[in-house]
Amino acid sequence: MNVPLKLAVVLSFFLAAAARAGEVSTEWTGKSPARSRLILESSETVTGVNRAGIHIKMEKGWYTYWRQPGATGMPPHFDWSGSQNLAESPETIWPVPLRAIAYGESLNLYKDEVVFPIEFRAADPTKPVKLRLKITYGVCRDMCVPSWADHEITVYPPSGERMIDEDNAELIAAFSTRQPSPDPQTAGFVIREVRATVDDGKVILTIRIKGLSGRKALVLVEGPQFLHMDSVVPGRPADGRVLKLKLGPASKFRKLNGKRIRITVIDGDRALEQVWVVGALGSSAVGVGLTPLPRDKPEPWGGARETMQ
Repeated sequence: MNVPLKLAVVLSFFLAAAARAGEVSTEWTGKSPARSRLILESSETVTGVNRAGIHIKMEKGWYTYWRQPGATGMPPHFDWSGSQNLAESPETIWPVPLRAIAYGESLNLYKDEVVFPIEFRAADPTKPVKLRLKITYGVCRDMCVPSWADHEITVYPPSGERMIDEDNAELIAAFSTRQPSPDPQTAGFVIREVRATVDDGKVILTIRIKGLSGRKALVLVEGPQFLHMDSVVPGRPADGRVLKLKLGPASKFRKLNGKRIRITVIDGDRALEQVWVVGALGSSAVGVGLTPLPRDKPEPWGGARETMQ
């Protein structure tokens, strides 16, 4: 091999390595008033949990929605089905939303900018992971506009010292810290009881919460094939505040006892999210004799909306 050819081979190798190392985000995609991209903490994987983020920016005054938008709205939907070498579908972390009233309707939303942190694992850590995301979401102000985008990026096995993109890592970490805590001590309040009863042919889900502030708190309940949202009215009874949710006819919910439901409570800047077995004495988050579902078996959240207030 002559000298010029050797130099060309070496140069192409370094250029390829530099290009690979620099791929820590996709291009911004989308039209006004919103655009999105996929960002990585690192262009190289680790054995175990890897972190990415779905970054959405909106023009001033526009907003998008939490997974449960409220009285109306189009929540973001993330489709990873085109990805390769994933051990399981990526796990989405949902930062606590803002609670707002728009045109007389209560909404759960994000303004200006949001990052949905993503955690994923490689099925084979010795091979690259291709992340392919199809995202659809709604953005609103005086009107609502559907938005969608396709993003694709490859994360490679480490070839040496793993490099972290500091900007992306800080952005992902900042929004990760905004997720509801599963720990009552961190949140500053605790769910004491979750039980289902039947009254006049209707299933009533009773949730007792202790330690809430004197303002209204938002409670979101997600269970097998239903979503329900309501507010706890202000007050400080000695045994905590009680929320009673009418879920529907007993014929549809007669087997609710023993089922896992996810409860999210947002009280100002504090938020708690736990998985409870209806009728049990504690949640899976605090380990009172309960066994959380394995990661490879999706929770039954987000099915058909039976009731919502």
